[in-house]
Amino acid sequence: MPGFEREAVAPADVTVAVLAALRPAAEPIRAEASSQGIAFVRRLFEGWASGANRFDQPGEIFLGLWQQDRLVGFGGLNRDPYTAEDDIGRLRHVYVLRSHRRRGLGALLVRYLLREAEGHFRIVRLRAASPDAAAFYRRLGFAECADPAATHVVPVPVGPSSLKTPRHGPSRTNGMAARG
Repeated sequence: MPGFEREAVAPADVTVAVLAALRPAAEPIRAEASSQGIAFVRRLFEGWASGANRFDQPGEIFLGLWQQDRLVGFGGLNRDPYTAEDDIGRLRHVYVLRSHRRRGLGALLVRYLLREAEGHFRIVRLRAASPDAAAFYRRLGFAECADPAATHVVPVPVGPSSLKTPRHGPSRTNGMAARG
């Protein structure tokens, strides 16, 4: 699986951390996605505000990409709500600001999320929102699938996560470090 083979190493000025709150840090991302008509970011904010999805169930996580004190991207891993199988995860709401794309940050974020899937899920699925997104996920080792609820799938190695994303320690909220 090409997406798992390369080491996920963040540039010196980029931090990957659990994102404990969306506002106000994620507002620039929401505004940019809205101006481009990208609905999945709006749905993320709606689900978070209503409590319907805060990535807080077993095996779930929501990560932020921080460049210094600025949130430049985010993405999450849920149990897949489109299947009754508990061992299928879903990559959701992955977005990186346009000004920070083509720097490897999206790939870094996806690799962290896939490593977090280890020990929780046997496969991870997603729905690519565009042809560019589909090509991005193929480069990371996802295969196209003919499932009506997903466009791409990748198997997850068995075992605990080897990357150390804090789950119960420091998390980022509103651009500041916080204890969760």
